[in-house]
Amino acid sequence: MTTATDTFRQHLQETQAIHFLPYVGDGYADARPRILMIGEANHGTAPDGADRTYTDGVVRRALQDAAEGNGNHWVRYIRNISAMLTGNAYGGSNAVWDTVAYGVFFQHMETETHRNRSRATPEEIALGRGAFFAMLDVLKPDFVIVWGLTLFKQHWLSPESGITMLAPGLCAYVFTDRPDVRIWHCHHPSRDFSHVSEHQKWEAVRKLHIR
Repeated sequence: MTTATDTFRQHLQETQAIHFLPYVGDGYADARPRILMIGEANHGTAPDGADRTYTDGVVRRALQDAAEGNGNHWVRYIRNISAMLTGNAYGGSNAVWDTVAYGVFFQHMETETHRNRSRATPEEIALGRGAFFAMLDVLKPDFVIVWGLTLFKQHWLSPESGITMLAPGLCAYVFTDRPDVRIWHCHHPSRDFSHVSEHQKWEAVRKLHIR
């Protein structure tokens, strides 16, 4: 039987603006609120860049590794985000990932480990913006949680209409022409991540009033 989440996935596949298809948990369509998380880029080899399912595969393998007790940097991301969203202890259940979606901004494969993002070309940025707004249109999230501050500081997410800050101290805002979607930049889960502190911020963001 085709589910509402299956329909979301099908629409993503049919959207030409999106090269790297986002991971979408089986329970995303029925989740309240719906949460779309955005990372900056995929990292891998040039041949991997042709695989539209690369992002989805990375998340699913990390969830499997976490379930089996294996460890790598993506397992740390999975566990940090789980603890941040739920308030549970690090290393607890990762079931929340069944209700969220995760995509990446840049639609090319990043083959350099420490490439300076400020060197992104205008074409790379334009393709990323196109994919990002296409994900918003298809997945219709209530919240977008962006990993890290780079996309905010570089103004790569902002539409021409601009943004309306909801809580500058939390880096939470809405797009002026999309006031129903709250956007928050959390600390990147890769390093110096306090899931307790980030959970407190997340709870504050959830309560922000949309003007």
